[in-house]
Amino acid sequence: MISILKNNQNFTPYVFYSIFLKEIVESINENGYLMFKLVEFGDEREFDSNYRIEPITIPLLLSLSEQLSKYYKEPIELLLYKNNATKKVLNFLYKSDFFYVAGNNKNSLYPLGRNILKFEESFLGDFIKKDPRPEHRVRCYSITDYELSSKMQKYKSEDERRDFLISEYVYIVRDHFQELLFDNTNTSARADYYVELLSELITNGVLHSKSNTFALMFVNKFSTKFSISDNGIGFEESLKSKSESFLYKPFELKNKIDELKILNINSKILNNLHVLFETLYYSALKDRRGLFDLMISVVLGSNGYFRLHSDNSQIIISNRMHKELKELSLLRDNLFNIHRDILVNNLIDNQFNEKMLEIKNDLMVSFLNLYKKICNKYNNDYRYSSIRFNNVKFRGVHIEVEIPIS
Repeated sequence: MISILKNNQNFTPYVFYSIFLKEIVESINENGYLMFKLVEFGDEREFDSNYRIEPITIPLLLSLSEQLSKYYKEPIELLLYKNNATKKVLNFLYKSDFFYVAGNNKNSLYPLGRNILKFEESFLGDFIKKDPRPEHRVRCYSITDYELSSKMQKYKSEDERRDFLISEYVYIVRDHFQELLFDNTNTSARADYYVELLSELITNGVLHSKSNTFALMFVNKFSTKFSISDNGIGFEESLKSKSESFLYKPFELKNKIDELKILNINSKILNNLHVLFETLYYSALKDRRGLFDLMISVVLGSNGYFRLHSDNSQIIISNRMHKELKELSLLRDNLFNIHRDILVNNLIDNQFNEKMLEIKNDLMVSFLNLYKKICNKYNNDYRYSSIRFNNVKFRGVHIEVEIPIS
């Protein structure tokens, strides 16, 4: 039985990746099955226990629970406790809709339950008077919601389906997150831009990952934090489906990175890291804003943090890489402006091929330089490096950003 929340330990993304996932695997290997306890000491030590959870870990926890429920072909049991030590965290989880999303709720007035955790519902409700902000709720997006799947059938091509989904999610994302974006001076002036980016990422999640996508945004007096998580096919399988074009050949950056051999890391785990770089590179070549642009906006535009995790690897991008990111950003803007001119003015793109290829080649060189810098810092002192490796594979795509208030 695994305790999710430990006494006097904040359940953060770092704890989730570095400690919690390892405990999950050890329990499964030892017992063959798995049960969760919400808190370490249950009904014991209720007056000297303190349990805390970082809100942006909630999508991660839901994504993991969904993976496990698929593996066991039934919801995972979660033991709840209602006492003085647990009432605050229970109150937050309950009012953030965690239990509605994770359970078997079918009431249309609340989020549809995904039936991935089973728990005693009598423990929920009637907690404390203090309510969290109503916008601080976990969201679940699926191709089966809002009749999206049936509506998409009238569109023939993947691009048409994608455009339809993005147009739908722009309104949904605006409704879910715009108020929170307005509460941060670093995001309020670009609220529409962030709505566009988040709509793109959620569309990627439900369309390409072939799974539910969980997301939560949280604002306090210090920062805006956002987490989005799915347990779908992951970046590598998604990239394999990309068609070769004059501008992009699948895994062309990764193949060059593979040849560098800077890190002495297990090849399978290292492959995951290289796929992350390939994904950001591919995003920087696209004719629509997406993952790369989110990274640049968060880090260069707001001096924030951007974390991208898939399988066994994670990269953490910050302003410590300002020079390399600035170079990448300028190249991306130049390329995107050409894409936009072609679209807006209905131009024949062949006349721009030479210029676009020149920018693309410069982007590849800049990504290689960024990779070398990050890896060299890892070799010098991995504890303070921008990359993390885990022995436990956490399937899917997991994005976390932190944007300072000022």
